[in-house]
Amino acid sequence: MSNRTSLFLLLIITVLFTSCLQFRTSPKGVASEFENALITPVIKDVDFKGKNFRYVEVTDAKYQKPTLVFIHGAPGSSDNYFQFMRDPKMATTFDMVSVDRLGYGYSDFGHSETSLIVQAESLKSILEEYKNTPTFLVGHSYGGPVAVKAAVLYPKEVQAIMLLAPAIDPENEKKVGIAWMGKTPPFRWITPNSLKVATDEKYSHIEELKKMVGDYRKLCIPVIYIHGDKDSLVPFENLAFAEKVIDSNCLKLIALAGEDHFLPWSQEALIKEELLALELKISGNNHQIACNN
Repeated sequence: MSNRTSLFLLLIITVLFTSCLQFRTSPKGVASEFENALITPVIKDVDFKGKNFRYVEVTDAKYQKPTLVFIHGAPGSSDNYFQFMRDPKMATTFDMVSVDRLGYGYSDFGHSETSLIVQAESLKSILEEYKNTPTFLVGHSYGGPVAVKAAVLYPKEVQAIMLLAPAIDPENEKKVGIAWMGKTPPFRWITPNSLKVATDEKYSHIEELKKMVGDYRKLCIPVIYIHGDKDSLVPFENLAFAEKVIDSNCLKLIALAGEDHFLPWSQEALIKEELLALELKISGNNHQIACNN
């Protein structure tokens, strides 16, 4: 095989690799995801500090139900939660919003935003839109600390949070062996944009989490924490950290034996059960949830 042919094949493989690992769903793909559902999603693009910020919502536009705001990890996008948004029971009970975090999906795609404060601030327009009804934030993995920071920044707009295998403990931030490839030329040049962003977040995450250590004591709302003890990506020790820094009157811990990191898919039924229980609790208390278990 000639050098020219080998180079051409390498180029084709690289293009295919990068296009297949962007971790985002086009508007046409979103429509396809909901094709057999009785629910029609709406895609919204808003300006955030000169950057495009996209989210997908399922709502009846009456603003009378509690709102769920889903926040994905790294990498990921709004489609990580479509299985919840397609569910008729969930759609009847909640208005639901799933975001493309900054740098992912169609939110300033490929441009890293490593600040957890800025990531949380990007949610402000959604929280203001749904401010007249109770709002619960659901954060998976790297989306967990974003949910916490948003709850601290906007305490009047957030009434509860659910953390799914969240990466919150700066002393237990797992180092991925091949992450350096996403930072080092020439490997970075052929790394898909979504993985570049995830790598940049990974390298800054410990310092960002250290800035948040004092935030957890400020949480005066229910916090549901779910983590599997076989999580190979975000150490199970994060659960002990949550137990140490979050008021025990506000914290509900659910440890799952034998479970891995991918809770939004493997524990869909449990997550729905806990969210629906929150809704029942709030509806029986005039839209206020006390911090006790």
